Amino acid sequence: MSMRPHTMVPRRLRDERGFTLIELLVSMLAMTVVTMAAFSFLQFTTEDVSHITSRVNVDQEGRTALENVMLRLHSACVAQEVNPVLPQSSPTVLKFVSQAGTEPAFATIYEHEIIYSAAGGTLVEKTYASTGPEKEGNYPFSSTASSTTKLLTGVRQTKYEGTETPLFQYYRYYHKGDKGPKGETEPPYGELNPNALKGGAEQKLTQEESESVVKVTVSFTLAPEGKEAVSFNHDRPVELEDSAVFRLAPSSQASSNPNSPCSETI
Repeated sequence: MSMRPHTMVPRRLRDERGFTLIELLVSMLAMTVVTMAAFSFLQFTTEDVSHITSRVNVDQEGRTALENVMLRLHSACVAQEVNPVLPQSSPTVLKFVSQAGTEPAFATIYEHEIIYSAAGGTLVEKTYASTGPEKEGNYPFSSTASSTTKLLTGVRQTKYEGTETPLFQYYRYYHKGDKGPKGETEPPYGELNPNALKGGAEQKLTQEESESVVKVTVSFTLAPEGKEAVSFNHDRPVELEDSAVFRLAPSSQASSNPNSPCSETI
């Protein structure tokens, strides 16, 4: 016996159940959590890529500037009678002469003055042209800078174990009368003294100290422009360092030889 169609419709309608309000709210909450997690992951990835890009850019910018300074320092031996590093150089100011070329003697050389400002976090280079020939180991220079260039911003001193490293450090070879390394009665002549020159007043090199400088070390830490160094610590600031040695021949191990800079005497 078959049922009439009009009696089957209500039963089908009663079997088609929908979502309850609680089920709908739970579903919406789950979708919200998933969406927020997806956006958080996207934000984290974007910031991470941005930090890596900033660090790569800073590393490239810093290395380029440091390489340019090193190129000029490696051209500081303009003549045997002329000292490459000038008096008044200090941990924050590097003054040296430089010129490149194949001439046996240069008619014009340049004095470079690289200045570090801790307040502004800048590294600025001023260049002065010589105004006459060399006399007794010295060139006269113009008192007006021929160019002023901002090399870097976001610069600060590198910290190692809580101690700040000066931007510019100056070294000489062991001389007669120096204290040798621990356990040695005589200093190892022909080797660089690991103790940086301290300088006189305000840690500025005297004339005598500048005449013995055979090595200059430049080191600094760099952060992206416009960012505080503290906040950039989480992105591992870029620490850069390089050195230039002023010698035209191997150093001498004789105690009578002072191993002066830019000397060809062995």
